[in-house]
Amino acid sequence: MRHYYLFLILFFFFSSDIISGQEAGEIPYHYQSLKQRLLEDGFEDKFISNILSDPRAELNPFLMTISLKTKEREELYLQFLTEDSLLLCKKFLLDNLKILRKMEKIFHVEKEVVVAILFVESRFGENIGKYRAIQTLASLSLLNTRENIQQNYLTLREIDPEVSYEWIEAISRRKAQWAYNELKCLLRIVQNENIDPLEIYGSYAGALGMAQFIPSSYLKFALNNKDFKSWLLSKEDSIFSIGNYLRSHGWRKNLTQNEKRKLLWYYNHSEPYIETIIQLSQRMRK
Repeated sequence: MRHYYLFLILFFFFSSDIISGQEAGEIPYHYQSLKQRLLEDGFEDKFISNILSDPRAELNPFLMTISLKTKEREELYLQFLTEDSLLLCKKFLLDNLKILRKMEKIFHVEKEVVVAILFVESRFGENIGKYRAIQTLASLSLLNTRENIQQNYLTLREIDPEVSYEWIEAISRRKAQWAYNELKCLLRIVQNENIDPLEIYGSYAGALGMAQFIPSSYLKFALNNKDFKSWLLSKEDSIFSIGNYLRSHGWRKNLTQNEKRKLLWYYNHSEPYIETIIQLSQRMRK
């Protein structure tokens, strides 16, 4: 219950400018510095102002918390290794066999690996995320504000008295810089697209579409036949994009299992995730 109240304090702290009478169309105080950074990086004032002043871009306090947990639990991935899951993967493989074989021929990435990734990442597009991507990345970009670092420190010290302010500060700065870079990439993607930028949804880390690419990966590795909006839920584009991503990171024919694990690490820094992809792809081949 104590942590719940701390969460409410954090929420009302960042919402104080609304309570104090922020007018419609006005950029919230906490986004002023973010706007200035984006302007200095070359974005147009009107484009940024329209986004950051929109209520849908408001800070998400939940995303601004720091966790003491650093590793994913294996139990989270058991759902992807059931017989029902295997049947769904085999059906997707057969339904898209022509595209998958073409991808395999071009990129030398086993079709079963790509199918496993698409299933685990988004269940073939059924679950691409429930968070507004720009709101997510804008919120994470402010992780390193002094007020937020202090609030996380007070909260985590309740859980672990040994936690240090310096440790939380370092994590906050690293994550904030990563999020800011990804926010810039997403803004570059959408600024010339016919899409409402605040209606793009993704994961709590800003991953997008069936393939769950972060914005920088989309810019570097995504392949599409039309545009970004179509790419998000295109089976063909997602299959070829994953093939291109893995090939670009060194995937080739006749890799050992350990070599595959090292390359899958680029896609998701999680050992349980990597083992699930390996196991699921092997079971499909059998």
